[in-house]
This record gives sequence, structure tokens and C-alpha cells, in this order.
Amino acid sequence: MRDFFRNIYLFSTLFFLALITDILIKLNSEILAYRLISKSSVIVLLLIYYLINNKEHIKQKRIFTICALLFFWIGDIFIIKYTQEPYFIFSLFSYIIGKTFYIFRFSNKRDFSISKLFPFLAPFFLYMVWVFVLIHKNLDDYFFIILLYFFVAITTIIFAYLRKNEVNPLSYSCVLIGIVFSALSDSITGLEAFYDQDIAYSLVTTMLFYGISQYFIVVGLVKETNFGKRMYSSR
Repeated sequence: MRDFFRNIYLFSTLFFLALITDILIKLNSEILAYRLISKSSVIVLLLIYYLINNKEHIKQKRIFTICALLFFWIGDIFIIKYTQEPYFIFSLFSYIIGKTFYIFRFSNKRDFSISKLFPFLAPFFLYMVWVFVLIHKNLDDYFFIILLYFFVAITTIIFAYLRKNEVNPLSYSCVLIGIVFSALSDSITGLEAFYDQDIAYSLVTTMLFYGISQYFIVVGLVKETNFGKRMYSSR
């Protein structure tokens, strides 16, 4: 099994087959009961791939990534029953915690300037503000948790960008691609829940973009070569 998961082409084929299968099950109400298995398989496959292939030099970074994936997995389980308020709230908190662990994983010791961040961050920020403006009237009791979710999402984007020049280009690009797809998935999910249920083919795109985002983030972290690794001690 290890050899299978070490082959990126074989793993990618299996992963996207699992992702497509989950989307098809999501679209078919007659077999929706199997969604718990199909949706869980997406994160479980990524977790196995990461555990087998990661070459983390710092123990905490490995723990952060594993915790992030575990909380996304928990969120995926709860979000299946999103029409029931407690499950939806638990899923949001799980995703917030998962994103927070990604922030910890992306973080480095390099200082940064807001003025240098602005050209990159501005389009994402304006996009998130636009989405929030569309949905805010329908948030009701969800206002503060959605606001927190958006704040954490923006922070995740910032720390993903700050990996530039700290890691190899392949890792940086993969993670950034993943973060872009994550922002798309988050925004479509928000618009579907609080604005228009039929927006942007949401039944397909939310899970498709979510799966793609997690794939690129995890693959990017596995492919990471930290240019500053000599600054840190192995643990």
C-alpha cells in the first residue's frame, strides 16, 4: 500500500475517482445514505497520503497538518446534515479550527509588510466582502460565526502567500492554488446557504472545489522544501 500512495499518479487517480464518486452520490438522493462513506474517503485518502509521504523536519508542523485534516473530516461529517442547525454550526466550527491549524502550519518567522501584501490580498478581500454583502441580511444568528469564518479564511490566504521565498516554488504554487479553490468553495457554500441555493451549480462546485483545494494543499505540503530549515532543529 505504501508504494501505491508514494506514486503521485496512482494516488491522484484514486483520489479524484473518490471525489467524483462522492459528487455523484450527492446528486442522487436514492443513495445519499452512502455519503458519509464517500465524503469521508476524500479526506482519509489525503491523510494517508500525507502520513506516508511527509518529510517534515519539525514535529509541530506534522501535528498541525494532521489536526487540520482531522477537523476538516469532522466538519465534512457534520455538514452532510447541514439542514439541521446544530450540525451546521458544529461543521462551521470544525472548518474554522481546521483552517486555523493550516494557518499554524503555513506560518514562518519572516516579518511582512501590509503594503506589500495589499496587491495580492486586495482581490480576495474585495471578493469576500462582496459575498458577505450579498448574504449578510439572511445570516440572522449566524452573523458572527460567518464573520469569524471569513476572517479565518482571509488569514489563511495571507499565511499561504507569506510562504513565498520560504519554500520551493512547486510547494508554494500548489498550496496557493489550493487556497484559491478553497476560497471559491467557501464563497459558493455561503451563497448557497444564505443567498441562492442554485447559484454556480453549487451541488457540484462546492464539493469539487473543496476536494481540489485539499488535494493541492496537502500535495504542496508534502512537496515542501523549506529554504530556512537550517534555522530550525529537527524534533
